[in-house]
Amino acid sequence: MSSLQEARVAADDIASALARLHPSVADGGVSVGAAAIDPADEARLLPQEAAIVASAVAKRRREFASGRALLRRLLDTDEAVTVLVSRAPQLPSGVVASLAHDDEIVVAAVSRAPAVRAIGIDLEPVGAVDGEVADAVRRPEERHLDPTWVFVAKEAMYKAWSSQGGRFLRHEDVSVTDTGSGSFVATVLADERSFTGSSTVVGGRVVALVVVIGHDEG
Repeated sequence: MSSLQEARVAADDIASALARLHPSVADGGVSVGAAAIDPADEARLLPQEAAIVASAVAKRRREFASGRALLRRLLDTDEAVTVLVSRAPQLPSGVVASLAHDDEIVVAAVSRAPAVRAIGIDLEPVGAVDGEVADAVRRPEERHLDPTWVFVAKEAMYKAWSSQGGRFLRHEDVSVTDTGSGSFVATVLADERSFTGSSTVVGGRVVALVVVIGHDEG
């Protein structure tokens, strides 16, 4: 089996797990998906999308192309998904979304539900965070937790936070608590603002999803 075929199998497993990961996915308020980063997706970029990464290295073009292909599929649109000044995807009015990738797989979550205010999704290969990075990612009270899981949970929370206009945060500004059964709470300590999320380990990756409902905790 080729590396691309292996990534496709892992992506299918991740997509299935994401579909069960959070109540907002189960009730249809959020659509989720995963796909292998496929070089063939570059040829499927729409002209406005291709222009964005025209001068990028091949790896970045592939990641961008597969991400855009996944977003367009989840949005059920043939329209180009360009970028904002912040480099986040330019989404249709009324849509919130989040996108993440590692070297082989891209994941995304989108919602048109009025009650869904923000989404954050992230993934990393199991064991990706260690050494000095692990020390930088975890606060003292998090030392007993897997550093890759801490990193992914904080990144998912930060994407939801920043999409609502939240300021830049360092990993030390956020404390994550594993509340069991795949759930976690990530708290921005200075603001006493907490986000709830769900996580799993599947397809050799740690995956986390945060969904913010209304003005309450997500």
